[in-house]
Amino acid sequence: MGSLLDFTDIKYIKFLKSRNKYKAIEELAGVFKGTDICSDIKAFVAALKEREEIMTTGIGFGIAVPHAKLESIHKIAFAIGISKKGIDFNSIDGRPVHMVVLVAAGERQHKDYLKLLSKIMSLLKNDTIRVEMINAKSAKEIINILRNAK
Repeated sequence: MGSLLDFTDIKYIKFLKSRNKYKAIEELAGVFKGTDICSDIKAFVAALKEREEIMTTGIGFGIAVPHAKLESIHKIAFAIGISKKGIDFNSIDGRPVHMVVLVAAGERQHKDYLKLLSKIMSLLKNDTIRVEMINAKSAKEIINILRNAK
């Protein structure tokens, strides 16, 4: 598996306005509209929300990682949403979420999906990188943080 930058794009980074977790998921999934990532955004959003209802993707440390695998996803990718105000994701640590990392994968991309999730989690365990990303002022700054992350 290559660099994290192989699975995202500056167009997939968004500063979120939504304060509700389901609205934030919808808002962030919208970055894939009109791309070759997903041909059915509505089904993708429905799968993400359904997953969220089963168990929160708010993993603590101000991060949520909503994810879904669907047939309508043609290319594995992730989007990053930053919320300066914070979103209640019912996180396991009870704290608001300031970074949403939304992962999309096709039905048959299980191995790559797990590798990508693992790579993202390894990066976000780094307190300095996580705080820099949450405090970033632009999508370009976030891309640079990802580019420089080891």
